[in-house]
Amino acid sequence: MYRYLTTLAVVALAMCQIAAGRVPPARFIAGDLIAEITLPDSPGPFGGTRGIAKAIGFDGRYLYYAEYAGMILHRINVPPPGASLAAGLVDTPILGAPSGIMAISYDASRDAFWAVGGDGLSIYLLTKAGQATLIYGIDPLNDRPGNCKQGCGPEAKINYDGADDTIWYAPDVSMRIYHYQTSPDALGTAQLVAATPFVDVDVPPNDMYIPCGYSQVSGLAVGGANLYITVAGCPYYLEFTKTGIKAGYYPEQPSAAGDLECDNLSYSVSVIWARDGWNPYIRAYQQPAPNACIFGGGPRAAP
Repeated sequence: MYRYLTTLAVVALAMCQIAAGRVPPARFIAGDLIAEITLPDSPGPFGGTRGIAKAIGFDGRYLYYAEYAGMILHRINVPPPGASLAAGLVDTPILGAPSGIMAISYDASRDAFWAVGGDGLSIYLLTKAGQATLIYGIDPLNDRPGNCKQGCGPEAKINYDGADDTIWYAPDVSMRIYHYQTSPDALGTAQLVAATPFVDVDVPPNDMYIPCGYSQVSGLAVGGANLYITVAGCPYYLEFTKTGIKAGYYPEQPSAAGDLECDNLSYSVSVIWARDGWNPYIRAYQQPAPNACIFGGGPRAAP
């Protein structure tokens, strides 16, 4: 009888937490949609009056976002599970980045965002107060060997990796992800990581033909052992090792085409935040395992 009453109490507590919006139901599995935020945008020629939506960041407390080559850093509250409108909007002008900001990734060790400029080649450290400091520029010829395998477009994604204090960088819809140090080389340009300068996503059997039918990078996240990648139009997100081995794929609906950021704090399950590239939405998809991708790039390795 005691065990029965205890079980009822546990179930009742869980149901109250779900109703209060603190945790999602236990039925959620990897790839499931945990939260969806509608941003204060109205329809426009590029998916909103603020233009094509790309950047997303998470500092352990708030969500941040910016538009394609945006000049404003937007901050909103992390919502409860389920669908909701953006709340707590704070807009901060971005200073020091003449071409605007394309994508961001929070670095917990520096309490700032790594950011790609609107030119796709400038790498900044961006404070939450909106001050962008140029760290280096990417030499299109020498710092992107192979020219992204099919040409490098101006839009680019970025994610900070605390495991070795590096940056993963991928021009949109490219087949190659580049791996840079956080400090410039002697010429003041990007410095490839010698051991793993890039990862390809189109080399069988470690390509994306299964499950997507094609291979490209639309969004990128890291905060642990592996990389997580979204592909525009593909109903799955994929997991790759940092040496280019495909480690798994997980359902993702709707498909994300913008930037990604990891969050293992906000809910009872770990999620990956994804920016809809064409519509005013930010969504959280469950990670394949608890803490598979830790916010802020994961723990910073000792020097």
